[in-house]
Amino acid sequence: MSTWTTDETGPTLHQSVAALETPALLVDVDAMERNIESYAAFADENDVSLRSHAKTHKNAELAALQDEMTDGGGICCQTLGEVETMVRNGIDDVYLSYQVVGDRKLDRLCWLSRKAEKLATTVDSVATIEMLRDAARDHDTTVDVVLEIDVGLHRTGVAPGPEAVALAERIDAADALEFDGLLAYESHVKAEAATESDFEKRCREAMDLVQDVVADIEAAGVAVAEVKVGGTATSRYSGTHPVVTEINPGMYPFNDVGELEHRPWEVSKDDCAATVLTTVISVPDDDRLVVDGGSKTFSLDTPRMPVPRNRDDVEYVNASEEHGWIDTGNSDESFSVGDRLEFIVPHVCTTINLHDRIAGVRDGRIEELWEVQARGKVR
Repeated sequence: MSTWTTDETGPTLHQSVAALETPALLVDVDAMERNIESYAAFADENDVSLRSHAKTHKNAELAALQDEMTDGGGICCQTLGEVETMVRNGIDDVYLSYQVVGDRKLDRLCWLSRKAEKLATTVDSVATIEMLRDAARDHDTTVDVVLEIDVGLHRTGVAPGPEAVALAERIDAADALEFDGLLAYESHVKAEAATESDFEKRCREAMDLVQDVVADIEAAGVAVAEVKVGGTATSRYSGTHPVVTEINPGMYPFNDVGELEHRPWEVSKDDCAATVLTTVISVPDDDRLVVDGGSKTFSLDTPRMPVPRNRDDVEYVNASEEHGWIDTGNSDESFSVGDRLEFIVPHVCTTINLHDRIAGVRDGRIEELWEVQARGKVR
């Protein structure tokens, strides 16, 4: 069910895109649905579950759509606030791929574990295991726990080896915890690989490490029921490995400039569903114009700039808070104040987090409106 906005300057259902006030965050619904169907087909072909990561859009309606289109694979979240948003809006199978630390957060987690049909969280140390166990005991509940393994990203997670086995045994032995398998996030591959064959090789190597960890844990007498892996760029490669049971991509319904650059053999502009529509507010020179979308509209947390959606003759070259500098030196077109330019976003997750709502567009009109419900819910 779509949400009607009370903001008189915001998009409204059935409105023409041409009539939108800008800057406006858009999603091409047809492209989004194609992307979801493509990943769902991959998961089905490789006999893995697809649990979509809701941190990208932070909206329970989109999460429910993904869950439905992926045969009930469930939803992944990155903050407890996102979990609360999903559970309060009817999503009942959630995995929190993040370590929960602090008494108040642990209280909330235990409360949510009673509300959801299935809720699992993540640990990677004795400290996080013991905190979670004590909280679950205090609340007289049992919490499902996933152990994170570091296979090369070097962010969180325990290294493969004896310590990983010892932590799995500790979780399995805890009376208030239920061991729910492993998380192995191989995102380092995206930064290191430059070709399709390189993606395949590096993902296989990472999954071979996971397979060794699974063998070691099971040799110690602890069953490993689930192995969760993969982001948007790596899921199609890691998901072919026999050790994997579940992939957790987030950006895949929308894509962005990063995915265009990382996998040009697989992702085209037509696959980039998330864009921002802007208006030309100044044409100060023959080879330069300015649009009303800057760093408060496009997240510029990466070195990448927005890319024009439907043309190749102009380039987004610089931004201040409310202004985007566009180089038009290679264009034969004369631009005027009031013209519109649409750009693929550099990083879709952080760009969506800058906006209150997403306008779902089909055939040039607003068909859906999705509030960014978990925006700012970083706790």
